[in-house]
Amino acid sequence: MGEERTQAGITPEAWAAAQVEAVAQEVEAKARRRPAPSKVRGVFFVWRRGGAAVGPKHICAERGCDKAKCRLSAEGRGEWWAQWFDANGGRHREKAGTKAAAVDLYRRRKTEVRQGRHFPERMRAAQSATLKVICDDYVAALAVNRRDRRGQVEVRLAEVCAILGTRTAQSVTPQDLERLKARLSEAKARGRGVTRKPASVNRYLQDLRAAYNLGRRNGKVEHNPAGDVRLLRENNKRIQELTAEEETKLLNALEPRRRGADLRALVRRILETGMRLGEVCALRWSDVDWSGGFATLQHTKAGERQHIPLSAEALATLRGLGTGNGHIFAGKDGTAWTTNFVGCAFAKTVRRVGIPDLRAHDLRHTFACRKLRAGVDLYTVSKLLRHASVVMSERYVHLTRGDLKAAAERSTAISTATSVDRP
Repeated sequence: MGEERTQAGITPEAWAAAQVEAVAQEVEAKARRRPAPSKVRGVFFVWRRGGAAVGPKHICAERGCDKAKCRLSAEGRGEWWAQWFDANGGRHREKAGTKAAAVDLYRRRKTEVRQGRHFPERMRAAQSATLKVICDDYVAALAVNRRDRRGQVEVRLAEVCAILGTRTAQSVTPQDLERLKARLSEAKARGRGVTRKPASVNRYLQDLRAAYNLGRRNGKVEHNPAGDVRLLRENNKRIQELTAEEETKLLNALEPRRRGADLRALVRRILETGMRLGEVCALRWSDVDWSGGFATLQHTKAGERQHIPLSAEALATLRGLGTGNGHIFAGKDGTAWTTNFVGCAFAKTVRRVGIPDLRAHDLRHTFACRKLRAGVDLYTVSKLLRHASVVMSERYVHLTRGDLKAAAERSTAISTATSVDRP
């Protein structure tokens, strides 16, 4: 073959140069071959020249060759991009790398624009919004929508922010919240000498989850880490009822305290009406219908206005507090008592009189039990408690051991009488 090239007048040096030139042309053609265009509008390919070649192998054998500039190397490479327009008509371009990634990115951005979830200014805000900011936003929203819950939620979220520290909301991870859950479970409840129950810990996590959901709707966060944290298993079948003796001890202990007369009236108010603590704290003088014997609850757990019948004893209790224009149970400056303030004062009092397990909400439970013992049917008690169904009332109303024993004695007496009368 070498003799044939020599006879044809082709020297070995010329033949080698021709081979190198052919390979160089093939490499260059492959490197510059543009990929097939995408069928998705808004996805395109852009060449990037210069830089280290990552395409075909560098075949030049010349000493000192600059691989980045050598024409025997791929002179450049490219990436796939996605181009889309926001709701204001602004054009945006994002580099995606591969063709499939660019198509996915384009479709995702188009969906976000249609749903109104993608705004550049919101993306920037999401990087800087702190945990305290989204918690404050949620508390402010409760002041409009659920004022009866604002006090409790504000205290809980303030404790969460104190534990997690000053940080951006985006930096909080599910692992951080797992540590938060463990710390809340080990800590003692406010105003009480016992550790928190699982239900109390869950209220912290649920409030934080709701704050993140609001922040996501406002564009201040992109994801909700609390949604990936499992709640603790609760046991809501706790039975605690205030006896007549304990009621006397409790009311006597409240009398000499600072603001004791008002606290005493508040406790009696719940025992007489079965109202929730937050509803009593939010009650105003203008909500009381003295002639009709009703109290109107403007903001309730059900989210609607409700009317509470007042007995003659309940009306007398309110008249003993005087009259006014603002909240019935308020401080000297007219600010309504919060459920946190009343709950702590109540917890300290019951500890002092020797009933440490009694909660303020157990007064409502006591109201229901006393109505049942007085002969009121369960359906009527459910309506007085303003439950959505009778099933909800069953977890509040229970039969004590004494009730069960009395029922057993009555059934035994009936059986004995029947057997005696039988011939």
